[in-house]
This record gives sequence, structure tokens and C-alpha cells, in this order.
Amino acid sequence: MTRGTGTAERRLLELTAPDEVVRRFRAAGWWREETFLDDLRRTAAGAPQRPAIVAERMLRPEGERRVTVTYGQLALYVERFAAALASLGVAPGDPVAYQLPNWWETAALTLACWRAGAVAVPVLPTVRAHGLRHILDGTRARVCVVPDAWEGFPHAEALADLAPGLPWLRHRVVVGDAAATGAVDFAAYFVRTPHERTAAGRRLAPLPGRADRPALLISVMGLRDAYTSVVHSPDTLYANVSAQHHPEGPGRRPGEVFLSTLPLTSLASLIYTVCWPLAVGGTGVWQDVWDPGRCLDLMAYAGVDQVYAEPAYFAELLTTQRQRPRSLERLRLVLSGGRTSTPEALAAELREVFGVPVLSAWGAPELGMGALSADGEARLLRGLEVPAGDGPGPVPLRVRGPSVALATWRHGEAVPVSTWEDGDGWLDTGDVATTDAAGGIRVRARAGTRTGAIFMVPVAEVEESLLTHPRVGEAAVVAYTDPEHGELPCAVVVPVAWDRPPGPAELREHLTARGVAEAFLPTRLEIVGALPRDEHGRLRRGALRTWLLRGRPGSPRPAPE
Repeated sequence: MTRGTGTAERRLLELTAPDEVVRRFRAAGWWREETFLDDLRRTAAGAPQRPAIVAERMLRPEGERRVTVTYGQLALYVERFAAALASLGVAPGDPVAYQLPNWWETAALTLACWRAGAVAVPVLPTVRAHGLRHILDGTRARVCVVPDAWEGFPHAEALADLAPGLPWLRHRVVVGDAAATGAVDFAAYFVRTPHERTAAGRRLAPLPGRADRPALLISVMGLRDAYTSVVHSPDTLYANVSAQHHPEGPGRRPGEVFLSTLPLTSLASLIYTVCWPLAVGGTGVWQDVWDPGRCLDLMAYAGVDQVYAEPAYFAELLTTQRQRPRSLERLRLVLSGGRTSTPEALAAELREVFGVPVLSAWGAPELGMGALSADGEARLLRGLEVPAGDGPGPVPLRVRGPSVALATWRHGEAVPVSTWEDGDGWLDTGDVATTDAAGGIRVRARAGTRTGAIFMVPVAEVEESLLTHPRVGEAAVVAYTDPEHGELPCAVVVPVAWDRPPGPAELREHLTARGVAEAFLPTRLEIVGALPRDEHGRLRRGALRTWLLRGRPGSPRPAPE
């Protein structure tokens, strides 16, 4: 693609399912003509003082940490932020990136992108400069919003350093000290300037008919061994809400309060604590810095009805709740899982300690929440289907249905590839699973090199960085399953000298110095004499995974064959 032609933007705006599919999904109630913005306006008009967001800002003084944003306030800020984006030259179809913690501004900015007709590009706070450059260049974001610094990383400086090599990027916006890097000050320009009263705000007319059009680009590192974005619409996101039918599941109960421990810029939290509450006139709750004790206090304060977290977070919540029980009278559902399943022992303990049903969820960037399980056998959400001829053995998991992304966009390619290009709508999730005719599904493994529980690990990059260590001869990063934390990355290393192998702390320090984010660092190290390869010299990752399962970390066992 020639830069500046606008081909990618036109392609994004044109992406949708065929008219017949749109009609069928709407007739079934999975899709609708309205969007989450209509939900926001409706509740803001009827109950403007109802809390839309309850958030905790851990780095603020004790008495100022809890922030409540009402529906009336949120509706106003969405209009203001959308007009601010328009004043910066953001047009319908333009991608807008933001790498922000779990703040109310993050949710409002997501909705403001949709209000302006832009495509939201959320970026996980754990992504460092190398990954951010891939995402900004691959999605051609026009604007990027970051904090000045977060958890010790200078995000504003990193973005300023990247900007000269990103011709698509028109504006850098910083929450905090913007002057230090010459960026637009978010608080002054977005929060405090009433753009909704300016010419740009008055020109921001409603955008009808956007429910089935692209609104969200979720970038996944490690997806099919590359940086790839999946393209979602308000309809594919809404299908996560409308197609959920488990009798004890999240459901659509009016006014419920939802909490997620995951980053707000992850697809799971965007769906669960922004979209879902809006759809039922409820409240989204989150922390910007994880703390299990304060999380339980926040759940009690906000009257949380249901909580979603990865098993690793629930393990900490359990320990903390046992030490000092909080009264969680409104809690009715614990939803655990994500890319990996919840160990049954952990689920049983959650049921015992919290006294509510515990469901395990399986999901993927390509479709959001895909299946729910109460007994280890997951059932696909309504409308989702797998190919009839793919069972019964483990096979690459392909899905089709109303929550499946409209397209995938491999970074470096000129335009996204539509899921419905040939009309069939099938999309490969990258997982390996067994399925049955009744909608049962059991995810067994990842295809290729995909690794990670809370975050997908960019395996190729970690391996390349490991190989730059002077005492590493060969290296592979593969998944192993931790009973509490789910799927985690393990570094399997062949040392240059057997009597002087590198240690785990040394390798983690080396990877950090190379720019690898903490979330992607291997949590386990195995030293071996050789890596298993086939007759063509290709690494046999499946053999390595099997070998890792034979014993606990550090226990004696034969070398991988």
C-alpha cells in the first residue's frame, strides 16, 4: 500500500457481514440497530445520577482514591472527548490508540472514539516501546494517548522517541506532565475544555447505522506468530451480552455491578466492565493498581454483583478473604478463566469461600467470551458454532457466529482480511480443542507458538532476545500450566558452556534490559543439552511441552527427546 492513499481506512469503513447475515443475527436478537452509545444516552436521560463507573486510583491520597462517575457525567465527557478528537482532525474510520491504566478516562475515551466514528485501538499498559511501535505502525493510529509515566515506565518519553518514525501519527496526547515531551495535555484539552460547545462539537452529528461497522482494533502479540489486530463492531461486542444464556451466568439483569481485575484495555474488561454495564444500565468497577485486599474492600463498597478474573487473581483474593473476610452481600457470580481453564480445586475453593456459583469462561480476542462451564465441560454461547466435521479428536478450533470479529489485520499487510470475504464467516482462533455436536468444547492446547494466560507472549521476540545473552546457545519459549496461575511461559535454554549456565534472575534482567515487558518474562527456566528437532531441523515444540508436563519444575527427568 502507498502511504497516504487512505485505502486501509476505506477498507475498514466498508467491513461488515453480508446483509443476509446482518438480518439473520438481528432477527435472532444477537445484533441490534442500536449501539452502546444509545444505552448510555438512555440511562443518562432517565437516571443521570446513577453510577456508571466506580474506580480506585491507588496513587492518590487516601481520601481521594475512590472515584464515582455518574451516567450524566459520563455522557457529557463522551461528547466532550469526541469533539476534542474531531478538533484534532480525527475523521470517521481513523484509528485512535490509547495506552492507559484502569481509569474512568479510559472508558470515556473508548466511547468517545465510537461517538466520533473513529476506531478505538486500546493498548495494554504492559506493552513497551518495541510493541507500541508495532501497534501504532500496524494500525496507522492518528492519535495516541498515554500517561506520562506508569509503574516506572516513561510512556510519554517512549512515545515521543517513536513519533518521528510514525508518519501516520498526527498527535501525541499525555495524561500528566505533557509539557515535558511537547504533547497535548489531556486534562487541559480533553477534560477541562468544553469542546461540545465549540464548532467542532456542533458539527459532531449523530452517526446512524454504525452498529455493524468496525469500532475496535484489538492488537494481539503472538497471534499466529505475528502482531495482528482483530476488528470488532458494536454488534460483535453486543453478541457477548445477548447470546449469553447460562442460567447462573452474567445475564442481563438491570442495574447490576460488574468488576474485572484485568486491564481495561483488554477485550475482556472492555466487554465486561464497559459494554455489559451500559447494556443493562449498570456499573463498571475496577482498580488501576492491583491489590487483593483493596479489591475486596472495593467490591464491598460498590456492591459488586459479579466479578471476572483470571485464576491467578482469584488465588490472591481467596487468601486475602480467608485472612479477613469482607461482607459481599450482593455478590452472586464468580466468573473465572480466559485463555486457560480454571483448576477444579480452585473453583471448589471459590465456591466455598464466596458462597456463590463459579463459572469458568473460555474466550479469545477473535470473539470475546466464547463458552461457559460449571463442571469442566464448556458450552458455546448461543449462535456460535464449530465445523461439523472437525471432531472428535483435537483439531484447530474454528468458530463462526455473531460475536466473531469482522476481520483480522496482520501488521504489515495493506488492508484487513474480512471474516466474511467469501461468505462463510469461519475464523481460526489459534487454539486446539475437542468439540461435540451438542456445543461442548474443551480447549486442549495452543496452535503454533501461542503462549500466555493473562497476556499473549510474543514468543519469537522473547526467543530472539534470549539468544543475545552471551551464555545462551539455543533457546525456546513454550507454555507450561501452573495449577494456580494457568498457562505461563517457560524458557528452555541450551547453554554455551554446560558448566556455566545462565540463571533465571540473570536472564530476566537481560530480557528487561532488552525491552521485554515484565508480563512477558519467562517464569520458569529449564537447562537442557539440546532442543528436540525433526528431520528438517525444525523445533518440536509439542515434544517440549509434553516433556515439561512430566514433572514439577526442577525435578529430575530425562532430557527432551
